Amino acid sequence: MTRRTAATVALVAAAALTAAAVAALALLAAPRPVRLETTVAVREGWTIFDIARELERRGVCPAREFIAAATDPALARSLGLPAGDAEGFLFPATYRLAVPTPAPRVVARLVRTWHERAGALLERHPERVAAAARKLGTDGRLALVTIASLVEAETAAAAERPRIASVLWNRLEGLDPALDRLQVDPTAAYGCRRLPQLPSCAGYTGHGPPTRTMLADPANPYNTYRRPRLPPGPIGNPSLDSLRAALDPEPTDYLYYVARSDGSGTHIFSRTYEEHRRAARNR
Repeated sequence: MTRRTAATVALVAAAALTAAAVAALALLAAPRPVRLETTVAVREGWTIFDIARELERRGVCPAREFIAAATDPALARSLGLPAGDAEGFLFPATYRLAVPTPAPRVVARLVRTWHERAGALLERHPERVAAAARKLGTDGRLALVTIASLVEAETAAAAERPRIASVLWNRLEGLDPALDRLQVDPTAAYGCRRLPQLPSCAGYTGHGPPTRTMLADPANPYNTYRRPRLPPGPIGNPSLDSLRAALDPEPTDYLYYVARSDGSGTHIFSRTYEEHRRAARNR
């Protein structure tokens, strides 16, 4: 190889290296695709409808798609749930989610967290889960989560939850055979969110207490004023505190409670209907 040829080869090699370096620098300088994320706080007691609204507001997925996924029996079965939908099993917590995220993936994420937290709690008490199944004639996990959702809906006072759970269990176990209905107001309201086409639900916006017409409707399957025992499933997604209360209620013989009128959010508990009437007058 002559000196001129060697010099030419060196120049070509240098040019190639320079081109490669320029290309590498260009890649480094090029804007990378940004993966958008957002924080979604799922509050204790929220329903699938509340969660759906927040997910849509945060740009994660359309509300209607989340509701469809959360009420899909096939998806519920694939996620190991004892019910035909995910209500009650969407664990309340704060999540980081990509924008957007497919609705079934969001449901799976929330249910996975439920298994890790609430499901693990139930697994530590297999005898109580089995007892609930035996007493109530349904899946023990479903029964306990349903009771927990009623407790969550009835009181925000953590200290009261085991006592509220006690009243529900006392009625379910027939402490007074004449009281075969739980008479929990939020169940009728929830039924109108699931079945807004019912005539008794006309005009109900999904928020606020149920009307007398709603409470009197036997066609509402969630209405525990007209239907005995538990509603078909949870009426929201309860906290661990409410699930603990359902698992381990306070030992009492209370059968009634009424909210205090002092704005404390607490209740007066009674053993008889006469006591309950006096409490309702003097609260």
